[in-house]
Amino acid sequence: MNLATLMACATCRHALTEHPEGNRTIYRHPVTEDRHDVVPVAAHHVPQVFNRCHTCTTSEPVWNYRTGRIQIADLTTGVLATYNDQWHVCYRCAHFIEADDSEALTAHCAAAMLWPPHTAEYTVLRTLHRGIVIGREGRTLLTTTAWPPARLTADMLPKIRDRLTRLLHSPADLPGPLNDREQRQALANQLDLAPMYWINQEFTDMVNEVSSAQPPATITHDLTASPAGLLAWPEPVGRDRHLAAVSWTPHRDGWHLIGYRSIGTALDDDLMPALRHDIGWLTPIHAEHLIRRTTIDGRHPLGPLITTWLLITQQLAEAVPAKLRKSTTRAYRRDRRATPDVRIVRIKASNTTTPPPHTPAPGTGGPAKPDHRFWVSGHERQQAYGPGRTLRRRIDIAPFLKGDDNLPIKLSTTVRVLGSRTTEREGNTEGS
Repeated sequence: MNLATLMACATCRHALTEHPEGNRTIYRHPVTEDRHDVVPVAAHHVPQVFNRCHTCTTSEPVWNYRTGRIQIADLTTGVLATYNDQWHVCYRCAHFIEADDSEALTAHCAAAMLWPPHTAEYTVLRTLHRGIVIGREGRTLLTTTAWPPARLTADMLPKIRDRLTRLLHSPADLPGPLNDREQRQALANQLDLAPMYWINQEFTDMVNEVSSAQPPATITHDLTASPAGLLAWPEPVGRDRHLAAVSWTPHRDGWHLIGYRSIGTALDDDLMPALRHDIGWLTPIHAEHLIRRTTIDGRHPLGPLITTWLLITQQLAEAVPAKLRKSTTRAYRRDRRATPDVRIVRIKASNTTTPPPHTPAPGTGGPAKPDHRFWVSGHERQQAYGPGRTLRRRIDIAPFLKGDDNLPIKLSTTVRVLGSRTTEREGNTEGS
């Protein structure tokens, strides 16, 4: 399930707030209800969406605070203003709210709006902010925030994982598909023990190059790099370049996969330490439960992970232990925790120099040797085994890149294998 789809009103172009009602979601205008009905659409279909903090209106929101409905009466006119019960708040304003400092919140927001103290607007703002601070019932992490990406390195992974598991253990809510407390605790406990993989830049470039044309692959235990794990690329991958990391953990009939966006330094320096403590470096943008033998191609939101697994399985890459900082290993020893298992995955060095492709002379027969690499689709094979190899059993052959390692990759063609269970599209396809 996509957790990063921002919804906006097609009429007024304001980002909307979500309100669960039973088994459905109701969308409302921010702060107060407008005079027109909400027309909810995905924000990427609307030009110039206004998606700003509901309190200061200057920054993108990070948290959604829940309150009761807030009403403020103007004693001079008798007008009763009714406000929302969901508040999208930027990290600066959330800092004031968590400190129970409604006066500082009002001063910050009024300054942004150029409203001086002792004015009617300032008084209403102060009353509203006091209602939010005192009446808050909880907060949910917004996963639609368009953070600039962080540059992730191998030696950062232990701290990145620790901040992620801390977020899972925290009282803060996450989007509905991830907010089951029992599931969150189980996920955090599994990730604490799972190996971590960092894909080096050269391998990441290859994944970006070939992922969109990757044919459907059947997800089995043989394909996954380990029963559970956290895998990160140094920079985001995929068609939209949003996917920075993926975690996978086993379940009874398959795996639970979560894709993450990375959080770069988009805040003022005084706020970054608190953000790293509260949220960390990763925020979930995609969650999916995959049952065994599900097929996924490169157009899937998690396609880059499957492509990475396929290239590792094909033995185009090798995993070597990462050299961690001494401060990291000492901290783990102090906490009586096992040293983190971090592996750097890189393209294998070629042991031999492959001769240039040879094209036979006309009339000599024999096919020309390919001058590029290309995807071959996954298929089934009847493997001989048993006494005298007289018995047969079905095995899966995963999609693979065919051709010498030093050849360029050609993505315009996917070779079909006769007898394949899956059908691929020929041509250069794009991820979704």
